[in-house]
Amino acid sequence: MNQPAWKQAIALAWMSTGCGLLGGGGGGAGASTPANVAPASAARTSGGAEAGADAELRAMVTEALTPQLCPKLLGSFVGLPGEGDARGPAAGATASVGRWWIRRCEARTVGDRMELSIGGSGWTWIDRETSGFRVRQYLLFDASASLGADVTVGYDRTRRVASLWMTPAAGVQATITPRGMVAVEPQGFFASVLGGVAAVTGNSVSERARTQAAELGSTQLRDRLGAGFTMTVGLERRQVDFMVGALQRGEVPERPYPAAEGGPWLVNQRSMVWPGGLDVVGPVDTSQGALGLDVALEEGDGVVIRAVCAEPLTRYFDARFRDPVATPAAPSGDVIAELTQGVRERHITLPAQVAGARCPMVLTFSTRGGGALPARMRYRVAPELPGAVATPSAPRRVRVQVTGVSVTPRNANGRAWDLVGGEADVRVITASVPLRREVDRTPVAADHNDATWGRWLPSAFEVGRDLPLRFTVVDDDTTTEEVIGSADLDVDALARATPELSLPVRTAGAVPTQTGTLRLRIEVLP
Repeated sequence: MNQPAWKQAIALAWMSTGCGLLGGGGGGAGASTPANVAPASAARTSGGAEAGADAELRAMVTEALTPQLCPKLLGSFVGLPGEGDARGPAAGATASVGRWWIRRCEARTVGDRMELSIGGSGWTWIDRETSGFRVRQYLLFDASASLGADVTVGYDRTRRVASLWMTPAAGVQATITPRGMVAVEPQGFFASVLGGVAAVTGNSVSERARTQAAELGSTQLRDRLGAGFTMTVGLERRQVDFMVGALQRGEVPERPYPAAEGGPWLVNQRSMVWPGGLDVVGPVDTSQGALGLDVALEEGDGVVIRAVCAEPLTRYFDARFRDPVATPAAPSGDVIAELTQGVRERHITLPAQVAGARCPMVLTFSTRGGGALPARMRYRVAPELPGAVATPSAPRRVRVQVTGVSVTPRNANGRAWDLVGGEADVRVITASVPLRREVDRTPVAADHNDATWGRWLPSAFEVGRDLPLRFTVVDDDTTTEEVIGSADLDVDALARATPELSLPVRTAGAVPTQTGTLRLRIEVLP
């Protein structure tokens, strides 16, 4: 086959990268037909040696790519973008609001066309209002899709970007079936009346919402898959990327992070997580060398990042999808980072494995316990630079001692704590924020702005389950209990423990004021 050199390079690039299908995991729909690229059918009707070479190249790429699709897709969590108008390369930077967990996959070549059938469970955040009713929740679903696609290749010499387009033939089939209840909230008096009438007549508003969600979701999935797929290889850095939709020749998806210095990134995404939800990335393979995670909190109160084994996460999701009203506990794994409003960006060297286990590793992202706002974040997983200093992972279990506390002589308003003279009557109340329960109360240190206890909190704390711990310092007079301020012990604070740790005690409000210092001692347990 006498192909031009660039066509050989394209074919070899995809074959050597193992197709890189989920390199970027983007979404969005672009133009329906890539510019300056003849459809695959054109080669079948044109003559000449060049047309024959193009057909042979497409056949070779199709045959090389097809058997690699399912090994790449099975077990992966494909990002689902929210509703928006981003198109073309810009769609690669939009936030995912859910995941499609691919559990079934079959790919084969029929003639010179690729045929693909995939299915699995998933979840997505929906926020819709229609006819006075609003749905605002995570929707669990089962989804399946099948399509046949023609493969076309192209190359932009100036940008040194090779592109592969998979253009679906007519007849894309896609079905989404909601799982569990769709909670519908009436937005106004008339909607409340209509909802009551529907319940009396047996025509449940929730059931109608489920039906509409199935119809709308199936249509959107068919439209999105029908727009085709684009895979790109930047020959400068050998960066492979993939997104739904047809990009122009030489275009690559926009991503939240720029190219990585250590090598081609593996994941480069933006996502949103609402309280009670999870975002999942992986499995993450560290067997070929150390990987680094760059992550930034763009909106929200905070996010907790964990490394967990894939098997217990699979059992957790199986239980959720088997019984959508069940609330099993998600596997805690190892907390590797926590972002807050004070620490909004981090770089972490990922652990080689989950502590004490040899298993495929998955990263999970969830909002901090007690937070009411969704978290929007961006993250990138890429090979770690040589010589990079590993960020120590947080411990799994700790004991905590309340050593003491010092408070200012006056409160934020300039008034003394004790109205009849003397110093504050200090007590520290400890609570687990994610578990929403009180853990301990110290004895009252009467007339002491500088109190000492040396009091170990009862039992040990599972970092991934119990933290953050909130320490509320109060002035406990006989008739009143005035809050002096509070301090949180989170994963980032644990990393600073030596093992003594001092935390600022601050007031609540828009402009917190420091009113004291809490002293702790941390004992790390195996």
